[in-house]
Amino acid sequence: MEKIATFGRAFGLHPLVALVMVLVDVMLFGAEAATLGGAIPLSMLVAVGLLIPCTLIQRYGFKDDWGQAIGKSMIVCILTAIPTALPSIATGGAGVLGTVGLLTHATSSVADEKKQPAIED
Repeated sequence: MEKIATFGRAFGLHPLVALVMVLVDVMLFGAEAATLGGAIPLSMLVAVGLLIPCTLIQRYGFKDDWGQAIGKSMIVCILTAIPTALPSIATGGAGVLGTVGLLTHATSSVADEKKQPAIED
């Protein structure tokens, strides 16, 4: 179980980042389809605008170090800027990995607390 948690923490996204980026990608794809590609510059601007919030959520919510948080955020933003809805599959998958990593980390922390003896004064 520890290997799954480690893999999920290393390659996963915070569930909030994954959900927001998938929803934004689907909305931007709708605009791109309606304008026959005219909204591609808008997609790129929105993706760049979401880089900082995604990085901060990864850093403080998912407890990644700065390098990992920036790298993951840049990859997700590049995937969001691609003018199709297909990259959302990768973003959603990374969100599932991140959720598994968070849940297994939380359950292992609770189990570790139960194993420690109580300190008496």
